[in-house]
This record gives sequence, structure tokens and C-alpha cells, in this order.
Amino acid sequence: AGIFLPGDIDLSGTKFSDIGSGFAAVSNIPSAGLAQLVLFVGALELGFMKDIEGTGNEFVGDFRNGFIDYGWDSFDEETKLNKRAIELNQGRAAQMGLLGLMVHDQLGNVDQFFPGN
Repeated sequence: AGIFLPGDIDLSGTKFSDIGSGFAAVSNIPSAGLAQLVLFVGALELGFMKDIEGTGNEFVGDFRNGFIDYGWDSFDEETKLNKRAIELNQGRAAQMGLLGLMVHDQLGNVDQFFPGN
């Protein structure tokens, strides 16, 4: 919504604010930057975000792998199920909100929602 990181995105002096927003911004990102994004996400998917058997994974998508707990193991089964349902519903709501913004970006009326963009 018009908030950009300070400084340059590449060594040639392209500023973050020069990239813009929305789908059009993807074509403004330097190719080395896109490659970095793809490699970073790939490293997360292949190296860190794994279901490792025998490390306390209770369900599909439990990526704690015996490392992060934050008190999860102290909850009873009903509370765990409730918290998982809340997390899934919040994720679905966020996905629908982003889908709505993507549609309005393609329709060309995002400025009605975010003036000054």
C-alpha cells in the first residue's frame, strides 16, 4: 500500500520504490532478484520445511521437528484440535483476502481501496 523498504534493490541503483506494486511489479524486479527468491523458497522447501519422522510430528504440516514447542505439548487434545481449526480458518481467510486484492489489481481499481498507491 505504498510502503517500501529504504535503499536499493540491486547494485545498479534501482530503488525498492521504483519497483511498484501489484502484478506489474514482477516484471520490474531484476532477474537476479527473482532468482534469489526462487532459490530461497526452494531451500526452505527442500531443506527446512520437512516432516521428519520420529521428531514429534503429530499431524501433516507439523514442521516443528522437535525444535519449537511454545507450549503446544501442554495442551489437551481438544484444545489442540480447536487451535488447528482456528489456524486453518485464518489461513483460508487470508488466502481469500489476497485473492480479492489480486482480482482488483487485474481490474485496475486497487486505488479505490488504497488511495495514494
